[in-house]
Amino acid sequence: MDNGQSLNKLLEFDNFVLSFQEPGLGQDACVEAYDKDDAVKHYAVSTVALAYRGPQYCADMAAAMVQDRREGALVLDVAAGTGLVGEELHKHGFKNIHALDGASQMLETCKQKGVYSDFIQCILLEGKQMPIANATYDVVAMSGATIENHLPPSSMQEFVRVIKPGGYFINCYRATIQDIEYGKEWLAEAARLEKTGKWKLYGRLNFRKYHVFSDGFVDIYQVN
Repeated sequence: MDNGQSLNKLLEFDNFVLSFQEPGLGQDACVEAYDKDDAVKHYAVSTVALAYRGPQYCADMAAAMVQDRREGALVLDVAAGTGLVGEELHKHGFKNIHALDGASQMLETCKQKGVYSDFIQCILLEGKQMPIANATYDVVAMSGATIENHLPPSSMQEFVRVIKPGGYFINCYRATIQDIEYGKEWLAEAARLEKTGKWKLYGRLNFRKYHVFSDGFVDIYQVN
């Protein structure tokens, strides 16, 4: 395969991933699209082909924040997908990881990874509460879900609710998200929560090659 063919194949993989972010698709249709066996398999292949490093960076930051408390820390992997973040967290020594996703087929894939201790099927709709008690988690980790049709900006209020005081929300996403309206609304809501004293921005890291076509950010918020 020559370079032109290789690039075209990579673009096909990226377009497949981007198809779940099509404006106006909506969360229900997005979950339905994910919830197909062939879509799950294609997604898994796409993340490898695109050298998707978001989960690695997300887990690296979670490990840095928790450090010597990793084995006892309880972590929620939001929009867990095929379990990439969970796998990376497990490599760092995390033993208590829960997977949350709206698509049952994605959660079935997570179960096969052998790194999660619980599975929660839940679509985070506007104003909807997760079936999780207050102040449950030491860390909520998320990679690749700060995109249209996946999570509304209001879901961050839920993350604040389920994270223990002093715990962290660690979010990895494409750098290009900040240039679209959805991304601007997401960052505005995060800033509002900081202004109202719910959490504070511990740090934002910019890194090269979120995947082959985009750089990325990792945002770290600490709950008050």
